[in-house]
Amino acid sequence: MKTYKHINGTSFDERTPDEVIRVLESARQNRTRLHISLGDTASGRDWLEEFETHGYVGRSMGPVKVPLLVANTRSLGGGSILAHCIVRIRTSAGGRVLWQHPDYHHGTLEIRQKTEPVTLPDGRTLTVDVLRDGELHASFEDMQKARRWVNKHGVIAPIAA
Repeated sequence: MKTYKHINGTSFDERTPDEVIRVLESARQNRTRLHISLGDTASGRDWLEEFETHGYVGRSMGPVKVPLLVANTRSLGGGSILAHCIVRIRTSAGGRVLWQHPDYHHGTLEIRQKTEPVTLPDGRTLTVDVLRDGELHASFEDMQKARRWVNKHGVIAPIAA
């Protein structure tokens, strides 16, 4: 059976650090839009998730009210936050770090042109790769989109010649 920490009416997985709970509850009460980075909490390595990582903190209804990440202030629901897997919390506006795992890291990222462009079935052509620790992590249509993706995560990646 799952056990929770109950704070201000919100139920958090018992593995969630108290400081993460404090930041999430403060953001919920103050309606602060966040960027939440999930990752391996043993090592502090960011998974660099790109979907359902920006939003406002809300909470579910029912007997166990878990924290939710809702898209905007008009949203009626959203996905539950894996609060025990958070490695960094930033404000969406400005990217100010509110909490970060002591060993937070995202690996070494590098942006480079593909040697052979790839054309997708929908007609788009991928020409730029983002490597993480030397391994392909993501591909983009152009350099600007790759830079935007890297910046969205709040990391710095050199551009290979």
